[in-house]
Amino acid sequence: MRVVNLPTDLLRTFVTVIEVKSHTRAADLLNRSQPAVSLQIKRLEDLVGYKLIRQKGRTMQVSEKGEALAMHARQILRLNDMAMGLFERSEADTDLRIGLPLDYGVRLLQQEITAVLKENIGLKVTINCDLSQNLHDALMRDELDIIVALYQGGDPQFLVQKWSEQPVWVGADSSRPDAFDALPIVAHPLGCVYRQRMTDALKSVQRNWRVVFSSPNIDAVQDAVCDGLGFTCLTTPTTRKGMRIISGSEGLPALEPLRIGLFYRQTRLGSWGNLVAERLTAAIENALGTGPGAGA
Repeated sequence: MRVVNLPTDLLRTFVTVIEVKSHTRAADLLNRSQPAVSLQIKRLEDLVGYKLIRQKGRTMQVSEKGEALAMHARQILRLNDMAMGLFERSEADTDLRIGLPLDYGVRLLQQEITAVLKENIGLKVTINCDLSQNLHDALMRDELDIIVALYQGGDPQFLVQKWSEQPVWVGADSSRPDAFDALPIVAHPLGCVYRQRMTDALKSVQRNWRVVFSSPNIDAVQDAVCDGLGFTCLTTPTTRKGMRIISGSEGLPALEPLRIGLFYRQTRLGSWGNLVAERLTAAIENALGTGPGAGA
């Protein structure tokens, strides 16, 4: 395997171009000429040996190899910018717009950001808590800078880090699923990944269901399950007293794993954003038992 060192200036140009979808706008952001930006993209493509960006008329298309490189490039640039942040921290990048998912670990992630704020008095943030799909939409509209969100699959735009977690069926301590009746389910609204996992699994075994309670708030979903209204799927850390995990022998189908991602626009991140991204990454990995501090 040949060893190639990818220059960070080429990676930064590449990420900027695909985020703003324009060589001209990228040139303005990077304080370079448009021909210089195009030349840097060509140099990067020559280094990796693949076409990364294709232009079809006015539409820019990122190749499959380009999408894969973009995820790694954002991680490399984050580490580079974090290293530089040890020596210089700009006051211009202290206002971060962060999106946290109501449908996954919002309390844990909010606590982590609160801890970062207490440790870094110069940092200012605006936190928006919403369903994952709404956070993705807001990031695409450039209304958020960094989000943690569930996603359906593939490698969506702005994905930097990804994890997987196995959801479980849960019900009230006294509840037992009836094999002959339509399964009463407690769910987030349409578009939520949890809801999709449940309905896809039930369809796969031709099991009927009916939604008896719906809420975008995970606390409300948990309350409804504990009250015995129906069954839902959660991750094991979000189960609580008054619930029990439904075993496979009770007739409910297996659920597909959840995909959790850290997403951000590299062009909007800055040194404070790199710090927040690092802390959110560590919090998720510790919760999943994959981080260096897990199980400590």
